Amino acid sequence: MGVEALLIACVMLAGTSSAKRMVTVQSGPLVRTEGSHVTIWCNVTGYKEGVEQDFEWSMYLHSTPDREIRIISTSQPNYAYNVYAERVNRKEIYVERLTGDSALLHITKLETKDMGQFECYTPNTDGDYLGSYSAKTNLTGSIPTAFILQPDSLLFLFKTLKHAIAGALAMLNFCL
Repeated sequence: MGVEALLIACVMLAGTSSAKRMVTVQSGPLVRTEGSHVTIWCNVTGYKEGVEQDFEWSMYLHSTPDREIRIISTSQPNYAYNVYAERVNRKEIYVERLTGDSALLHITKLETKDMGQFECYTPNTDGDYLGSYSAKTNLTGSIPTAFILQPDSLLFLFKTLKHAIAGALAMLNFCL
């Protein structure tokens, strides 16, 4: 093979490897409280310019990690499975486009059943399949801080109950 043919082959190979699609999402685990408004961003790079990208969001329960549950899509109006369709139709779950290649998934009121692994998938718009087309992050729940009792709070609660019980017993003895 001549030097000219080798140079052309190298240029062609370099051109195909530089445009690799890469989907990224907010790194997790994302710890949120039930009832809170949750956003998860998704971004895609390395695609042919000038084409607005679509985003499809699914989730996987920790108890059944191989079973996809479709939530919402920017291109398919009836994408959501029944478990999410009503909330999507009420706009309690929606996608906000930030740019042609970046979007936010909004869940306006997080429910216990929303805890799991979330996947953002971007369908191919290039013809060639190079790179990654989806990315995942974990969303988990936590106890709201208002319900976490600190040791000082527990001691105060115990003393208050002790005095209340002592007062109730004194009243009981007085009445007898």
